[in-house]
Amino acid sequence: MRATRGIRFFLIIALVTCRSISGLWAQEIAISEELPLRNDYSYTILGWVENDLLLFRDKGHAFYIQAFDKDLHLKWEREIFLGESRADIIGVVAHEDLFHILYGMRDKGNYYLYHKSFDHDVNLVDTSTIATFESVFVVPRVSMRESEDASKVLLYKEESDGVQLYSYDLNTLQLNYAKFINLEGNQLEEDFRPLLVNNYGDFFLPLKADRPQQKIQYLHIFCSLHNGDKIIHDTIRLGDVQIFDVYPVYDHIQHCFVISGLCGDRNTSRAKGFYFIRYFEDGHHELSYLPFDDSLLTEVNGRGVSVSRGLSDFTVQRVALRQDGGAVIIAELIKEFSRRSSLPMQRDNGMYARDGWVDYYFEDLILFAVNPDGKEHWKEVLRKRQYSQDDGAMYSSFLLFKTPERLRFLFNDEIKQENTVGGYEVTGKGYVERKTVFNTDYQRLKLRFKDGLQVSNNECIVPSERNNKLSLVRIQFAEEEQ
Repeated sequence: MRATRGIRFFLIIALVTCRSISGLWAQEIAISEELPLRNDYSYTILGWVENDLLLFRDKGHAFYIQAFDKDLHLKWEREIFLGESRADIIGVVAHEDLFHILYGMRDKGNYYLYHKSFDHDVNLVDTSTIATFESVFVVPRVSMRESEDASKVLLYKEESDGVQLYSYDLNTLQLNYAKFINLEGNQLEEDFRPLLVNNYGDFFLPLKADRPQQKIQYLHIFCSLHNGDKIIHDTIRLGDVQIFDVYPVYDHIQHCFVISGLCGDRNTSRAKGFYFIRYFEDGHHELSYLPFDDSLLTEVNGRGVSVSRGLSDFTVQRVALRQDGGAVIIAELIKEFSRRSSLPMQRDNGMYARDGWVDYYFEDLILFAVNPDGKEHWKEVLRKRQYSQDDGAMYSSFLLFKTPERLRFLFNDEIKQENTVGGYEVTGKGYVERKTVFNTDYQRLKLRFKDGLQVSNNECIVPSERNNKLSLVRIQFAEEEQ
């Protein structure tokens, strides 16, 4: 069993229940033993592969797979050999009976992109060379996007005048295409974070124009369809509306590219609403604007702030698609403040630095439900207050847990050693109920919910990092009544 991807819903609810730690709701919690992290470069939770939970450990010079049983007892650890030279891990993808490693390696002046697949017992199953960069002096930085069903990956490398793409099929070991997007002279913001790949191997990249002062604003769409040779470059006229962020997702039921984000008046910094775009395979699109009304602005800003000022510091974090073609846009209030210090400060690694503090605030969520016709269905504000300092906000934000009927929002109520895990349940009609999930007192847990992995309709795995030690936490919810 691997991570559940692309779960759709007609109704949206979040149900949070608990057994082992606090006994409040019908929920089971299992916690693994603490694993030292001091020598790790990174780790990846792969999910369930042939009834074992697999964890990939990247120690820079060596790579390991650790297997856990259903109670999260460590069963075994095995080293993975990728080659004689140093391997640069690009990504790790899990299937039900296999896991795949995408990595780069230098050999005799050339740099190669490789794919290797392994079975549950870490036996090599297949290997393939995806691409070769000849006579390189600097190791290229290659990133990866994964399709919703985990069958395709998109490897990309930023260049001075654009971005090089490689669409690869993990099941057939075939390169779908290699394409280069030439952005030279286009005057676009070269932010490739919105890049995505769908289950067919097609890529989609929305980019904002790097000229916000223009009277007429446009959103540029670069994409490929059906693995065709041609790169499509299209523009969507936004009028005099300025967009602040771009969050894309592909709707595999409606066969369209969905883009959303916050928008406002030109030459302003405060958002006045959301925009919602559906871009279809035949090239036509549907654009809707969803303005904030006075009641929402007053609820977020308070009665002492003029509603004409709009909202600031919000960012669209997720878009949850509905089966009927609608969606729920989820925006989070995020603020970051830096303060200088003349005194040496001790970091988590024990070293001292004459630097400064960074304060992170992750607060309220705005949920805005959109019907398939682009009109508002409902909207709600979910209250939360998270403050932390000098931790990169690794314990802040939330885990969005999707089922066919419900959405669950799980997060730390406070960022501290002993903490209460909170949550919300939201129905398809916008009914909201606040829940307390469990208490971490005396459990030696500090949960990273935004890095959690949903592995089924009623289960998620959340990592906990505390004092350079990693624990895995398995949360199983009661089966929902249909």
